[in-house]
Amino acid sequence: MPLAIAVGRRSVLLLFTLVLILGAVLCAVAHTYEWHLAARMVLGLSAGQSEALVPMITQEIFFLHERGKCLMVQQAIQVLLTTIWVLFASPIAGAITPQGWYYLGAGMAALQFVVALLWLPETKYDRNLSAYQQDVSSGDSTDAVDLEADIPDKTNITLCKERPPLDFVNYAPRTWRSDVRLWVGKPEWYKAVEVLRQTVELLFFPNVLWALCLNGLTIGVNIAIGTTYGSILTGYPYHWPDSSTSYVNCGQIVVAVAALPLLGTGSDKLIRWFARRNGGMHEPETRLWPLIFPVIVGTFTSVLYGQGAAFPEKYHWFVYVYVVAAYYFCFVGANIVAITYLLDSYPARTGPLLVIICAFRGFISFGTSYGTSAFVASHGYDGAFGIFGGLTGALGLLGVPVYIWGKQIRQLTGRFAKSKTD
Repeated sequence: MPLAIAVGRRSVLLLFTLVLILGAVLCAVAHTYEWHLAARMVLGLSAGQSEALVPMITQEIFFLHERGKCLMVQQAIQVLLTTIWVLFASPIAGAITPQGWYYLGAGMAALQFVVALLWLPETKYDRNLSAYQQDVSSGDSTDAVDLEADIPDKTNITLCKERPPLDFVNYAPRTWRSDVRLWVGKPEWYKAVEVLRQTVELLFFPNVLWALCLNGLTIGVNIAIGTTYGSILTGYPYHWPDSSTSYVNCGQIVVAVAALPLLGTGSDKLIRWFARRNGGMHEPETRLWPLIFPVIVGTFTSVLYGQGAAFPEKYHWFVYVYVVAAYYFCFVGANIVAITYLLDSYPARTGPLLVIICAFRGFISFGTSYGTSAFVASHGYDGAFGIFGGLTGALGLLGVPVYIWGKQIRQLTGRFAKSKTD
């Protein structure tokens, strides 16, 4: 992300797609555990492009009122492709060997590189705060605020309900050739340092820290479920063959289809409805409403999984099919809500926010999932996943004070989310 901010989105994505191809090939030719581990670390370097860089490109292309829908469409496509990829992982890997599996991944990454090289546009351009739909005098993304008194002054607001015409006098029209340039302008290396500094600063914002913790926990629990259901289904009383366990992930296809109208299109319609009631002004806290249902589902699902895993003789195997899909729905909800809420709150800080949500959450999720085996051994499945369910519900409830006092938090923290050049 710091490189993408400094140099450009397109060139960095293409570079790390090549890193992805290299990492997959290194994994395929690995003959020792140490070599394989090092190659997996190379693969890890390329993860940021899908986790953080692609959402940033998406939100730079589309308007605020379409942000939820566009990010959800992106997430839905990602879920569909990932699910299909994982769904047939066991039989394909068994048929072509793990080495062949890595070569297949390298080939698909190479195809993605060619597609991106030909059609991915560069979205790095100089933009002022109004381009991010943030008033230049405000720390709040919706109201113009007097920084001396922190009093909203809606008289300074100009509502734009129609897209203004393109300025072809001062700016040349976009063409395919201009879109596929490797970079726009000169690299601004100081911005890479700024991103890292701003990332640390944003971590101290209460609403950002809450969104990070919720994301980290939900992805960690989702990984914990994904790494344990296989041993349950292949054991007593189900005795599934190893080649069939990946089919449990088919429920995530339903998640991709069902989550789009609820978390994407539904979220955008909700903010427009609230904005009309608020004189045309959008408050980012409206984005938190769609989180209610995923948190309830995630809390119940985690507890249910713990009970099913602890007492498998009392439950049908479909419980695990449901759980894998349902808690993934919880994670997708937390992810989309957190990204759209924070981007609406601090739209000029897209890079640092996506580093926090999409990268820093890995620290929390790693701790959650890495300790699962020891946690289950000491507390049992029912105890461990009961606690995970309680934490999911507790962090979800912390969204209530964020919703109530979110505007005051943004007015207090917004002035620290700007640099002198904004």
